[in-house]
Amino acid sequence: MRVIRFLTLLLLAGPVRAAEAIDPLAPSYLVKLVISLILVLILMFALVWVIKRFGRLDGRAGGYPMQVLTQLSIGPRERILLVAVGDRQMLVGVSQGAIESLGWVDPPIDPVKREGGHPSFSEAFQEQLAARFGRRGKGGSNDG
Repeated sequence: MRVIRFLTLLLLAGPVRAAEAIDPLAPSYLVKLVISLILVLILMFALVWVIKRFGRLDGRAGGYPMQVLTQLSIGPRERILLVAVGDRQMLVGVSQGAIESLGWVDPPIDPVKREGGHPSFSEAFQEQLAARFGRRGKGGSNDG
């Protein structure tokens, strides 16, 4: 019973004492305010760092069998990505304002770097395009 009375007195008397004691122009109050602001900012940055470091809160980080195997830049802000989704591969076009599916790659391309006799990704991609859409003349013109 004494505990309840004590808590009631603290709750009722606390705001009254705090309102009387606060002088917003007092140097000690301003120092406490600045220190509190700095601590809140440090806490926010630490929380952002932890979320980036250990994954998102919704559990999506690392949960899907998807990865970017390689990319081919086709402009200053445009590129084509070869994305592995499970055991299949997809070409994805990425530009400044959009991401578009270019289609599934069948059979899958081995994105091995050019070592020995292995073609580079761009060469393998050009071969896939030629096989799919037919060979065109240089410059992209399709005469005849």
